Amino acid sequence: MKILLTLILATFSVITYGQVDRTNQIDKELQDCLDSSENFTTIGMTDCVRAATEKWDAELNKAYRELLDLLTTEQKEKLRIAQSEWMEYRDKEIEFSNQLYYDMQGTMWRQIAARTKLNLSRNRTIELESYIANLTIDK
Repeated sequence: MKILLTLILATFSVITYGQVDRTNQIDKELQDCLDSSENFTTIGMTDCVRAATEKWDAELNKAYRELLDLLTTEQKEKLRIAQSEWMEYRDKEIEFSNQLYYDMQGTMWRQIAARTKLNLSRNRTIELESYIANLTIDK
């Protein structure tokens, strides 16, 4: 039991370490952008969030391709289906978020709506990266 617990903790340590570097970089750049006096407007903040979202989308695509390379044929098909369904979910969630927040008064809600896509892309990237970390733990 102690060995199993040690392996589980080691796995999460590896996953966390790899994710922290990438997460910290994109999130740090986002925070730096938001902290810049040039971006104290809602438009500036929204532009910062959109730029970070583009980076997370690029990382998501990279992680997806990397994970595909590690999988068996059957696993690849399951991942393709899961990713396709996740993309449908993401799009519908963004559509809902946009409608909800764009109907609210105040321009700050647009920046909050923009964060929906950022958070969805960020979270999915971290999920895929955790699969990669688990599959490559011995490599």
